[in-house]
Amino acid sequence: MTAQPLSRSVTATRTLARVTGIAGITTLVVVLGGSLANNFQSAPFTSDAGATVAFFRTLDDPFGAASSFLTSVGLIALLWFSIGLALLLRPFDGELPWRSAFLAGAGVTAVVSGQIASWDAAVYRSGDIDPQVARYAFDLGNLSFANGWVATGALAICAGSILITHRSLPTWLGWWAVIAGVGSVLARAVWTEDFAMVPVAAFWIWTAVLSVWLIRGGLEDRPA
Repeated sequence: MTAQPLSRSVTATRTLARVTGIAGITTLVVVLGGSLANNFQSAPFTSDAGATVAFFRTLDDPFGAASSFLTSVGLIALLWFSIGLALLLRPFDGELPWRSAFLAGAGVTAVVSGQIASWDAAVYRSGDIDPQVARYAFDLGNLSFANGWVATGALAICAGSILITHRSLPTWLGWWAVIAGVGSVLARAVWTEDFAMVPVAAFWIWTAVLSVWLIRGGLEDRPA
């Protein structure tokens, strides 16, 4: 018996799901990995101006330049992931797909927040940067990173609400997303505390699990 060719819509959905999953894994490895690598030599949030200058000078090397470049590339992968996920979930979002639209918008906001390159500028001028300017760039970068938690939290809440409310989709992934998303938004209020990273980590683990699920064809044969 000759296998029947897949319809264009099924083939396109399968391709988009795999691209979205790969983009999610790429974001996790490149952006989160680069951030963790920098944090191994990062200065505390309460650092004075002199310590901030010293920190930026430690990043003025080939490793720091490569990390900065890869982070910029990884943020584009985050854009692919969020918009791809919004397109994949749109058929499950009802007649007026407002949640998937907000999901895509939240992804764009997260990318814009991450593209604020105050640290890159400070590292570029670290040889003669004014200490107070360095401290401002340091705080701006940290706050932009924390503000991104609100955007990624909103992304997770929108995606989770769709997963929860549609019977053909895995509700456990939906509840995980909602809990991690709400926690990420609330974490912004206490962004200087170590425990604020717990819901943020939960979001990124969810991203990894969802990405693998998409790559393995978890969305296939799910009636909208």
